[in-house]
Amino acid sequence: MNSSEADPGRVLVNRYRLDDVIGTGGMGRVWRGTDTLLDRPVAIKELTTPPGLPDHEVEVLRTRMIREARSAAQLSHPAIITVFDVADEDGRPWIVMELVEGPSLGTLLQDEGTLSVLRAAEIGEQMAAGLAEAHRRGIVHRDIKPGNVLIAGDHRAVLTDFGIAHLDGSTHLTSTGLLIGSPSYLAPEVAHGRSATAASDVWALGVTLYQAVEGTLPFERPTPMSTLTAIVTQDLPEPTRAGALAPLLADLCAKEPGDRPSVDRVRARLREIRESAGSASTTATAVAPAPVPAPEPTPAAQEPAPAAPAAQHAAAPAGGGGRRSNRTRNLVIAAVAFVVLAAGATTSALVSMNRDDNSQLVGDSEQAGVAEEASEEPSEPQEEPEDEASEPDEASDGDDGGREDEDDDSDDEEWDFLERHEDESGFSVDVPEDWDIERDGHMVRFENPDGGYLMVDQTDDPNDDAGDDWRDLEPAASGNFPGYSLIGIEDVDADWTDDYDSAADWEFTFSGDSGDRHAINRGFHTSEKGYALFLVSPEDPEVNHRLLDRISESFEPA
Repeated sequence: MNSSEADPGRVLVNRYRLDDVIGTGGMGRVWRGTDTLLDRPVAIKELTTPPGLPDHEVEVLRTRMIREARSAAQLSHPAIITVFDVADEDGRPWIVMELVEGPSLGTLLQDEGTLSVLRAAEIGEQMAAGLAEAHRRGIVHRDIKPGNVLIAGDHRAVLTDFGIAHLDGSTHLTSTGLLIGSPSYLAPEVAHGRSATAASDVWALGVTLYQAVEGTLPFERPTPMSTLTAIVTQDLPEPTRAGALAPLLADLCAKEPGDRPSVDRVRARLREIRESAGSASTTATAVAPAPVPAPEPTPAAQEPAPAAPAAQHAAAPAGGGGRRSNRTRNLVIAAVAFVVLAAGATTSALVSMNRDDNSQLVGDSEQAGVAEEASEEPSEPQEEPEDEASEPDEASDGDDGGREDEDDDSDDEEWDFLERHEDESGFSVDVPEDWDIERDGHMVRFENPDGGYLMVDQTDDPNDDAGDDWRDLEPAASGNFPGYSLIGIEDVDADWTDDYDSAADWEFTFSGDSGDRHAINRGFHTSEKGYALFLVSPEDPEVNHRLLDRISESFEPA
């Protein structure tokens, strides 16, 4: 298939002329065009693909674009983009649709900052009406966000980009467990890896309206994984500008799909809010404070491409099964897959085609700058239950839990480069003194200047068995690491584990950008709290084990 970009003036199938480009997205461009037969303006979506994209992925993009046309063509509603035709030329589809003269809601929010409650209710009511029509036809949009809502000159809101919509009875384009859509708008059940439903579109509508009146995304964090974690675990931030919309926003963003109102009920409530707000004001203009400047982008962390998902996913399942074990595990699997997809240009088919410039897959800046506390002497080892309490001398300080307490002075020298880190979240641990610290929400990352890192995470909802959790996760997650080779998943039996219900290591190697990497994912938990220490390094496995053992011994929970 020829995927080179077309030039202005080209005429498709002897009928549709390309005039000028009016928008670009992840896998294509949108043209202002002319239907020369009917002499009317049209919009024409062109499929473009990155050079060197494998043929099977090009075919996925082509199939997705045809599905977009078919999904939208089945719907006839003022709030849904109208598809006129699909032109097949040079082996690729060109979607011919109505030309909506006006910006996207995303562009409007960029320019104006926030909308009034009245204006947001007007747009939301129209979006709900369009979604109601789609849902009645068995179509779930799956990518509701400001960038996919066009605002016509007559203030009409129009849903567009049905490229990843799913029609009941049709086949799925993606593999089970892969995450699609824009992360900041994903519903919790989709973050868990479950299929999107009409209730998932309702959630995304709620997030979109929250952003419209508050000027911020409620769950957006610096990385896709931390965003997904916030979606699942954090409450909707209390709105300050939403006024009469606030109760509805809380209902739209209920964590459980069954607790969200139907889209028809949403439409009715938005109508009531609009009418009430309209009677109190004679204007329907948007509130336009000065836009909040975007944060300055910072360089991405220097690390192997697969290392970030590994570290992120290392922490979330710390400890295995329990009250929400399946939910947590599915979130982890889906999020790992998503981060890998976001990092790879050749898999862009699985994310939104028409991303706004300000709706990136990965945050523009990484949170960092957590100051290290002053160095302290290494902590005293925990008292052993069966033996006489050890004196805090040099020999016991080097004990790694699995070796004899016969260490000589060389053990003390081996760990003299460690210093105490007292974390603001409450835990403390000995870490190499020259490793840089970065924070990502509840996760803390210690960057090894020689390559590799240590990721520390904790959860208040531990699972039942750390080893079982790793064994359940490993088959699905292993495919995300180039050159992955499992060393083993083993329970950890050491003195320091006496304070925990279970502990286990998932150990493997993989191919990083700068060479082979050895990884140990160590999970351990009490009945109330779970932890994970994830160590990635180019060092010899024996060196890594000794270092991780020493770190584990020194770890003190919050």
